[in-house]
Order: sequence, then C-alpha cells, then structure tokens
Amino acid sequence: MCSYQTLFHNDEFGYVILCRACDSIQVAFGNLLLTWNRPDFYDFFQFIKRMFNETPIDGAAYNKKNLAIPVPCEGVRILLSTRELQQLHHMLDMAETELQSQQLMSLLSGE
Repeated sequence: MCSYQTLFHNDEFGYVILCRACDSIQVAFGNLLLTWNRPDFYDFFQFIKRMFNETPIDGAAYNKKNLAIPVPCEGVRILLSTRELQQLHHMLDMAETELQSQQLMSLLSGE
C-alpha cells in the first residue's frame, strides 16, 4: 500500500510526492500527472534543468507555450511557456533537494 511523503507542494504550481512503499515519485503540474521511478525522475529533472539553463528569458514570449518537452510515450510532448518551465524547474529542484537531504539524513543516522 502506498505511503506518500510530500517533497514539494504549492497551491499554484502543483506537487511532488514520494511513495515510500514503491519508491515512485509523482509530479503533478498544471493538468499533468507524471509518475516516475527514482532514476527516471532524476533523468527528467536533469533534462528540465538543462532546458531551464539554456532557455533565454524573452519578455515578449514569456507566457507563450513554445517549449516542447518529450516524454517516454511516443507522440506525446509537454508544452510549456518559459514561465511554466521556470515553475516546473523550481518544483523539481526543491523536491530533489529534499530527496538529497533525506538520503544524507539516513546515512548519518545509520539506516
């Protein structure tokens, strides 16, 4: 049975939760719900981080949905604006920081 722990939550953006039972990570963003295993979550986060760092801030196109992010399902893309990319990056970054903190704490406590 799933036992969820919140890694990130924002009423406007969405949430990232970890299932302690199966170690899956669920990302809810806008009208998307993505469920990843831990390695796939990290791969997705690294892709979003790279895209975030490489996307210029264009004031005129800030809210224009012009960024297509591939997902493992053929023919499906996540379409985001620069603003939404920034929000998604922030969520995933905060969740990844929480995951890293938990791993460090478990190492220090000897679990």
